[in-house]
Amino acid sequence: MEVITMDSKVYKDLVGKIQRIADFVAKAQVMPKEENEVWLDTNQVADALNISTRTLQRLRNENLISYSMLRGRCLYKLSEIERGLNERIIKCKPQDRENFRRNYFLNDNENG
Repeated sequence: MEVITMDSKVYKDLVGKIQRIADFVAKAQVMPKEENEVWLDTNQVADALNISTRTLQRLRNENLISYSMLRGRCLYKLSEIERGLNERIIKCKPQDRENFRRNYFLNDNENG
């Protein structure tokens, strides 16, 4: 067995760094994860907002909204669609916008 000696200040600094790393990991585990995020496919978003799927494709192509591809399907985070509506990137009729929000919150309250 090998014995390593070090100055007590160096040891305390090392223990402090280890504690900060442990705190960071613990905090990361407590933070809400993206897996709780609601994902919608192209048809769901288009139907909910009464816009065409081509409009969503144009928004993707112009990098105005983010999306993920899963098995050949485009999926959108609900928060990303909300951001697009709030920033007026996604243009739709005001009543469609309100219906979208009402339907989401109604579904969210039933699930929660």
